Amino acid sequence: METISQRAYQSFNGSFFDDINSYASGLISLVFNVLLIYSTSKIKTYTKSVRFSMYSMSILRLAFSITIILTCPAIIYSKSIKSLYIIKNGLILPPIVGNALLSLFVAFIVMSCNGPAVQYLQVANLLSSSSRKEISKTISIMPIAVVVTSLILIFFGYIPPFYEIHISSYLLEKLAEQGNTAFLIITVQLTFDPSNQSNTFQLLSQICTLFILIIMFISITIVIVCYFYIQKQMKIRFSVSSVSKKSQEQLNMALLLQFILPFVTIHIPFYIIVILPFFGIAGRILADQVLYLFCWCPAINPILIIIMVKNIQDQLLPRKLSRKLISTSKKVSQAQSKSRSVRIFHLE
Repeated sequence: METISQRAYQSFNGSFFDDINSYASGLISLVFNVLLIYSTSKIKTYTKSVRFSMYSMSILRLAFSITIILTCPAIIYSKSIKSLYIIKNGLILPPIVGNALLSLFVAFIVMSCNGPAVQYLQVANLLSSSSRKEISKTISIMPIAVVVTSLILIFFGYIPPFYEIHISSYLLEKLAEQGNTAFLIITVQLTFDPSNQSNTFQLLSQICTLFILIIMFISITIVIVCYFYIQKQMKIRFSVSSVSKKSQEQLNMALLLQFILPFVTIHIPFYIIVILPFFGIAGRILADQVLYLFCWCPAINPILIIIMVKNIQDQLLPRKLSRKLISTSKKVSQAQSKSRSVRIFHLE
């Protein structure tokens, strides 16, 4: 017991590579999201709704990264009691603090799925003939509403309850070895027995997982519908040779890439880690590998925006370097007039 009390760092996955991945992705995310906030504040052409949306998404990604750094989450799956455990690794923190951070970690995963859908709705609303500021404000607060709702469901459905429930013997062994730590419990079975008290918690866990799955499917549907709606509106509002149309097409491509990123780093890992065990398909090694992808979503997203949006590049790069890049880009486009570049464009 003395050895456990003196332990300053916990490693439930037996490898520090997972923790290094969490620290690296978190730090990169912190740097580039701060740069994105700074550059957005310097661009005067952005409307208040667009600016608010970019600020809120960047701040939420920053919070996501902080939870990743502080929790370094690991996964343990128990086939015997059909449960998935998300465990806090790294520096020892009080369990109540660890549970709060892990809850935020899962809530921000849901937020990352919802983010691209919100951005698509903003653009679709701007292109709509009946565009209203009230609708734009409502769309802007959607990520915050999703995070708050997720936190409420996670509190009742994933955080271990005050009453006694079955815990995996393997997890108990790990806790005895590494010391007490925070963890979330996700029930991964479709059956429900109301006569068993612990199954009340299982039902709440299933409701929470169902909510997350619904948000993911709704986000995918919104992106698909808005993508085609934006394409239709561009044909109506802009001429074939319009500069605004070309800029809008590039924006649409940027939005599509920002949807593909969370689909690869959030949707697919969630299906593998959480949904497949419901059908008796679970692989610890595969789950550990795809868990890495969760950590990189808030880091890669701002990098994509900075690379693709010229307005933001102008704020971050020195003017001389920015002019050189623009002139070089023009020379390349003139030499390859048949090719089309979607890397640099203005976001108005």
